[in-house]
Amino acid sequence: MMRRRLFWKLFLAFWLANCLTFLVGAGAFMLDELRGDTPGLRSLLVTELNMLQRFDEQAGRQLLQVSPQPPGVQVGLYDDQGELLAGRAVPRPLFERSVTGTDGRLLILRASAASDLDEQPRPRGMGPLLTGTLMSALFALLCSLYLTRPLAWLREAMGQVAQGRFDVRVKPRLGRRRDEIVDLAEDCDRMAGQLKALVEAQQHLLHDISHELRSPLTRLHAAIGLLRQQPERREMLERIERESRRMDDLIEQLLTLARAQSDQDHADCEALDVVELLAQIVEDARFEAGMRQCQVLLVAPQPFITRGHEELLYRAFENVIRNAVRYTAPGSEVRVEAMLEQAGERLRVTISDQGPGVAPERLQAIFNTFDRGGDSGGDGFGLGLAIASRAINLHKGVIAAQPADGGGLLVRIELPRLG
Repeated sequence: MMRRRLFWKLFLAFWLANCLTFLVGAGAFMLDELRGDTPGLRSLLVTELNMLQRFDEQAGRQLLQVSPQPPGVQVGLYDDQGELLAGRAVPRPLFERSVTGTDGRLLILRASAASDLDEQPRPRGMGPLLTGTLMSALFALLCSLYLTRPLAWLREAMGQVAQGRFDVRVKPRLGRRRDEIVDLAEDCDRMAGQLKALVEAQQHLLHDISHELRSPLTRLHAAIGLLRQQPERREMLERIERESRRMDDLIEQLLTLARAQSDQDHADCEALDVVELLAQIVEDARFEAGMRQCQVLLVAPQPFITRGHEELLYRAFENVIRNAVRYTAPGSEVRVEAMLEQAGERLRVTISDQGPGVAPERLQAIFNTFDRGGDSGGDGFGLGLAIASRAINLHKGVIAAQPADGGGLLVRIELPRLG
């Protein structure tokens, strides 16, 4: 049976707020009645005072004899000597007013329960309504906090899980609470644990694959050394050497991708100049570009000092720039431009080529793992841009691709300054 504890808590809370609002209002009304501070009593006192002031003592006596007095209330008319002239005796008056009759005689009107009345009856106060409103608001606030605080904790925890911190847990923060939100927190904690196990299993698999592949690589290199002594088998030697080099490159890229995906604690961060890093990469890329009769131009007037993983950032920029050199047209130019934004707190790097470009519907897919951008016959493995994307995201940056002006592809990388 589905548990509905949260539903009943909300139902009872709002019901209790409404009941208290009603009881406070009804209680205040009953208290007024018990005190005798009613519109009927006030009207009687005001009328009696008017009769004494405008007419004479006899008119005031007749009014008290004819007009019924509220139950439990005493109203009496006294002379200046304290002798009761009309009405009921008032031993402990709560209301007393002196008035001079038309004959000049001083008279005193006393009542057992009344407020400080004026000539006109005062309206009933707004106290009960305000009290009930405030109590309803208080209960609504408590209910809102009861619901929104754990939901905010859940949102914070899911944000940390999205950043790769799978050790976060929500249920311990909820204490001894028992309802559907606790069940949701348990499911979220269980999901974080399963994600952590899956990611660790993936990382272990990548490392195991890399380790296992290095053994046949060692044997291949040994075989290459033996074959060099047999010139008649040189064709096979070149093929083995080429394949072993490709396998070595694949392993290196897999290791880099594994590190970019798993390194979340920034333990190896160090201060570095990204512009200087770009200059080193461009200098190395110019040698490869010269073989294709093209050029690599760097435009970066100012340094940009930040903290990060130098190796991962180097691989990220190197993969993008080498891709641009690989696909640009012979005799063309690859342009690498870096500029500071937001008062020097952010670096924007654009790498543009003059190659065939990428179809608009594939601009996002080229950053996926093992995606070769439709070039299935090329020498690449489809890991270069995936490594660049993971490394830039690890440094809280953004990487995106778009068509370049005049054809080709433009890759935009934005990095914040990390302290």
